[in-house]
Amino acid sequence: MIKLKDPFSKDEVLQSLAGVNREVADYFAAIPANAFFTPFPAAWSPAENLVHLIKSVSPVAKALKLPKLLLRVLFGVSKKSSRRFHQLKNDYRRVLAKGGRATGRYIPTVQVATEFEPAQKRILLKWNEVGERLLAGVRAWNEDDLEKMRLPHPLLDKLTAREMLFFTLYHNLHHVNNVRQRLGHELIAL
Repeated sequence: MIKLKDPFSKDEVLQSLAGVNREVADYFAAIPANAFFTPFPAAWSPAENLVHLIKSVSPVAKALKLPKLLLRVLFGVSKKSSRRFHQLKNDYRRVLAKGGRATGRYIPTVQVATEFEPAQKRILLKWNEVGERLLAGVRAWNEDDLEKMRLPHPLLDKLTAREMLFFTLYHNLHHVNNVRQRLGHELIAL
C-alpha cells in the first residue's frame, strides 16, 4: 500500500504519481467484476469512482500537452509559490466539507455491463492509458513551469501546475479510500 510523504520536486511528484497510478489500477483490478459495477447505497460504485478519476485526470494530462504560451494566455502565471501537498489536501478537504461536489463533465456515467469482466478490463485499460499520458506530460515540464503556469480547477480556482498534480495525487487516493471504506478494507493513510 502506497504512502505519500510530501512530494514537491518534479521527480518526487513523478514518482508519487506513478505509484498512485499503480495503486489505483491494482486496487480496482482486485475488486471482483460483479462487485466493481454494484453501486453503494447513495454513493458511486467502484466503476463509477474509477470513471470519475479518468474524467478528472484526462483534462490535466491534456493541459500538460498544450503550449505553455497558450496556458499563459488562458490562465495567467502565478505570482505565489505553490502550496505544499498537505496544504492543498487540507484546502480541498475544507471545500468538500462545505458541500463541494463533482459536477458536469466530471460526473461518471457507466453503461450497464452484461459481461462484467471485459467491461472492467476496458475501464482499467482506459485508466492506465490516461495515467501514462499524465506521466508523459509531467516529464515534458520543468520545475519553473510547474511553479509558474496555472491551470483551472472547478472547486479550487486556479492552481499552479504543481498544485494541480498535488490535487491529482490526493484526489485519486481519496476515491480509492471512498471505495475501500465502503468495502470494509483498510484505508490508505493520507
